[in-house]
Amino acid sequence: MNYCYIPHKVKPGDILNLSDSDSDIIIKKGEIQPEDIIEIQALTQIYRAQVTFINKSSVEIKILEQVGSGFPAPESSKPQITIVQSISNDSKFNYFLEKITEIGVSNVIPIESKYSLLKRSAAIKKFGLWRKIIKDAAEQSRNPTLPYLYKPFKISSQRFSDEISTIPGERICLTTEAVETKSLKELIQKNNSYIIAIGPEKGWHSKDHEIFEDLNFRKVSMKGNILRTETAAIVVASIIKFMNGEI
Repeated sequence: MNYCYIPHKVKPGDILNLSDSDSDIIIKKGEIQPEDIIEIQALTQIYRAQVTFINKSSVEIKILEQVGSGFPAPESSKPQITIVQSISNDSKFNYFLEKITEIGVSNVIPIESKYSLLKRSAAIKKFGLWRKIIKDAAEQSRNPTLPYLYKPFKISSQRFSDEISTIPGERICLTTEAVETKSLKELIQKNNSYIIAIGPEKGWHSKDHEIFEDLNFRKVSMKGNILRTETAAIVVASIIKFMNGEI
């Protein structure tokens, strides 16, 4: 069933206008009239609503009652994608958070590596903003499950190593450095969980590579053009989602 979508919470008794696009479709079809009952999706919930007014450009409705959920319950066995992302500048990191939320990544771990553009201490101050970006992106993309955002770590800290050990998945480190690597195609398989480490624009330092080796990350290079740090996560996550039939 196709529902009209409202990108915020509602409750019975609310009177509001549908979006311009939904209103336009209803008006042009001419199949729905005032007092008719329709169903709308507001974030993760389905509501029954009554059309109260229609003019040439908008449709007004009144929320009557909640009738169900718009999404199935999350599956605990569903493969996870965890992105370990070196912290970049504001606009790029914010863009990264927005897009991987839309794709449906499970976890995000911001890290301070040798060449990160932002130190952990400064990144922690942006944590509240980052959570808001994720929440807004989830609402806009109708994603019922927000990625879990970890507090930033220093890559060299024991806390980072300990946390990685608790997360399931094949460990992959994307790299452009002159080290021995495998191709992404060799390592990505259907229905597997993955932890993907993505470095800053200047790349990984040799000490960063040593840390990932100790944590059993397998090094991967991607064919073709070198991707920007904020683009790499989007591409790899999309490939994995596609292979699992989720895109």
